[in-house]
Amino acid sequence: MFLNILFVILGGALGAISRFTIGTQVDKLFNTTFPIGIFFVNLMGCFFIGLVMSAFQNKIIDNENLKIFLIVGFLGSLTTFSTFALDNFNLFTFKNFLYLFINLFFTNFFGIVMVFLGIKTIKLI
Repeated sequence: MFLNILFVILGGALGAISRFTIGTQVDKLFNTTFPIGIFFVNLMGCFFIGLVMSAFQNKIIDNENLKIFLIVGFLGSLTTFSTFALDNFNLFTFKNFLYLFINLFFTNFFGIVMVFLGIKTIKLI
C-alpha cells in the first residue's frame, strides 16, 4: 500500500507540473481569453488515458505499479477530465445510458452551481 501511495505522489507531482507548464505555454502561444491551455491539456489527457488503459487491457503493458503511477498519479493530476471522459466512455460502452446522462449532465450542472456557491460563500464572509 505504501508503495502505491508513493507512485501516486510521484505521478501526481509530475502530472501537476506538466499541467501547469503545458497549459501556461499553450496560453502564451495563442494569447486568447478562451482557456485554450487547459482545453488542450484536457484533450491530451483524454487521448493518453485511452492509450494507456488500452495498453493495460490488451496486456501490452502489465505492471500494476506503472498503471497506478500513470493513470491515478500522472494522468489523474494532469487532468481529472480524462478520468471523467473514461468513466463516461465505459458507461456508453456498457450501454448504461441513464447513468451516462446523469453523470454528464449533473457533474457539469452541479459543478457550475458549486463554483457559484463557493464564490457567493466567500462574498458573504
